[in-house]
Amino acid sequence: MKTKLLLIAVIAIFLTQLSCADKKKMVLQTHKEAVDTLSTGSKDTLVKFADIDIHKLLDTSDLSRMFCNYDSLGAFDNRFDGFFGEDHYRIQFYFASVKRDSVNHLVYNIEGKSKFKENIAPFKGKIVLEKARSFTDPKINLAEWKYNGDSLTGIYSLVGRLILEEDKKLGHAGVFNGDFRVEFANMAKSDKFLWFYSPSIGSKGAGFASAGTWQQYGKPNAKPFVFGRDIFMFANDILADFSYGERDIQINEKYVHLGWDNYWEQDEWWVESKKAM
Repeated sequence: MKTKLLLIAVIAIFLTQLSCADKKKMVLQTHKEAVDTLSTGSKDTLVKFADIDIHKLLDTSDLSRMFCNYDSLGAFDNRFDGFFGEDHYRIQFYFASVKRDSVNHLVYNIEGKSKFKENIAPFKGKIVLEKARSFTDPKINLAEWKYNGDSLTGIYSLVGRLILEEDKKLGHAGVFNGDFRVEFANMAKSDKFLWFYSPSIGSKGAGFASAGTWQQYGKPNAKPFVFGRDIFMFANDILADFSYGERDIQINEKYVHLGWDNYWEQDEWWVESKKAM
């Protein structure tokens, strides 16, 4: 009987050690690292830019659908996360409408809402695009970007500014004023799409991003903000080890108290009268 118990104990210890060894080998991959796996493996990491005429690139192109999804089921695609204030508390933005200006095609007029803690504020604002560059990323093999007979013809980086003016009637409202950076790709036959695969430039792989300051109406102090289409591409650069996970994003427990406890809840906070999903 003692021999049998000893054998069971030895097996249990062996399995425990094996499990621990496996855990030591397991590495949690971040969202950004997952995108990096698409790399060609080139040792050349220098992205090469070429200045181009922004009017020639955009005067006949409407980018509004890259900033706002108008599909009936796409509401959550129009909600973007960010960080606000010195403590980097979570802030959210919802773009209800983004339309290219009828006169100046480099301006996109925005309507939506912001949410910080329990404060929700409607806003109106605009994106003003000012500079365009084409670029080549040596870590990306563009020849592989083919789908249904279509091919990629170029990738571009745009720089501009963003201003969002919250409703002045609210006591907690103010103005967001910052830069705006976006990368997108052109296909030969199909629509343009946001480019998430070059995290060393512009929006840092977020598709589009904005960083600047928020100034409350009638108050002297400004607070920093940053948000993006995919904030998780650079969130770990703002808060160390903020998140991990390739697709199912996990928030580090030490940051959950900064407004991330309900990240996976499908809360339609921008809707006046909420409906259950």
